[in-house]
Amino acid sequence: MRNSQLTAYLIDDDRAVLHSVAELLDAAGIPTLAFISAEQFLHQLTPATAGCVVTDLRMQGMSGADLLRALRDAGCRLPAVVVSGHADVPVTVDVMEHGAITLLQKPYKADELLDAVERALEIYSNDQQRTEQLDDIRRRVNSLQPDEYGVMRLMIQGKPNKTIASELEISMRTVDRRRSIVLEKMAVSSAPEVARLVALLEAAEVPV
Repeated sequence: MRNSQLTAYLIDDDRAVLHSVAELLDAAGIPTLAFISAEQFLHQLTPATAGCVVTDLRMQGMSGADLLRALRDAGCRLPAVVVSGHADVPVTVDVMEHGAITLLQKPYKADELLDAVERALEIYSNDQQRTEQLDDIRRRVNSLQPDEYGVMRLMIQGKPNKTIASELEISMRTVDRRRSIVLEKMAVSSAPEVARLVALLEAAEVPV
């Protein structure tokens, strides 16, 4: 379920279109902010900007495709709904590669736009939850001292304490102590659970 506080950022150089789309989304309970140009939206962009972008493709000045590229260059991962009356296959591929979840052809139905915006906001919410989860796991791993980290790496390989003690040239008692510390700092109760958390980081291509 999406966060109801997320905002749909509307960008179109046609004020009448901005007004009608804002009314549609507001009636559906989706907070909106409207901008008459991509440049105006980028000027107010901050790390706290959260939600999705709904942008026309062809506008005076920066186009919708240019906007998506600028957002990606800035490291902004807002999902986007792009609207256009003139979009060929190369343009569609380009905007999809730069963060658009769909491209709606004009004229579109109100339900189509609402569904697309709801999906974009849900994607953003899920991505944020996943990012927060990975950040939390990373903090746990980073809390380990080097000797504890060494034991953890062998733990998640499924090696028994005796083998760990032999490979690290430490006593069984030391292995037991460090193993307990690893479980405590990782906030889990078993080596397989540690392995699962580390696997989540590695699947996200986050160095561990």
